[in-house]
Amino acid sequence: MRVFFLTDGLVRSIKLGKLVITFRRTTPRNMATAGRVSGLVIQAFRWLGRDHLEDAHVRILRNRLSAADKRVLLADRRHAPPWIAEVMRRVAVEQD
Repeated sequence: MRVFFLTDGLVRSIKLGKLVITFRRTTPRNMATAGRVSGLVIQAFRWLGRDHLEDAHVRILRNRLSAADKRVLLADRRHAPPWIAEVMRRVAVEQD
């Protein structure tokens, strides 16, 4: 199993038995939302990619996130690429 963490520190890997933990360097923009729900959402959408993101993903997040989480998404859209910011808006604003 491999686990990846984004960091603004040293790039390195640590092996613990069969588990490999890798620290990858990222930009300050990506670290701006670290530890918040918006950071998880941004990374999940990046991982999925624009071509694989479906309306079902938006509906699932809209149903599972609290009103407070949705406010955080709206506030943190400026830290996301434009296509992800638009999807975050769709998740946070009930209109579809």
